[in-house]
Amino acid sequence: MSKNNGKFLLGGLLGAAAGIIGGILLAPKSGKETREEIAKLALEITKAVKTQVDETKSRVKDIFGKVSEEGTTKYKQVRDAVIAKVASVKTAGKEIDKDKYGKIVDEVLTDFKSDFEKSKSGLEKLAKYLKKDWAKISKALS
Repeated sequence: MSKNNGKFLLGGLLGAAAGIIGGILLAPKSGKETREEIAKLALEITKAVKTQVDETKSRVKDIFGKVSEEGTTKYKQVRDAVIAKVASVKTAGKEIDKDKYGKIVDEVLTDFKSDFEKSKSGLEKLAKYLKKDWAKISKALS
């Protein structure tokens, strides 16, 4: 993967982090609680980002058969949509467990189903990878 694609991946990850932080800022909490939550979430996201670029390349190759900018973009769009939905549910005050997270992944993938008409196995692999991220998501949410 070229140097620009690595920067593209990092930009996507930072964009997702900004979306989550924006959701936290809009939550009805005191300033101190919000700052503490942002600091904790930022630390978790930073840890995830350090290993995320290589992991993303591997996942994109498995899902789409090769690493390409188009595949990487689609993977990140779906992943970011899942993160946004999780943040929305969480900031609404609802609890999210592994089963609820799995349902959120399935709901989001339904919206992207037409993008995977040629590769049903790609959609299934994407679902598997996103659901596998529950441990990372739950850490960031707690």
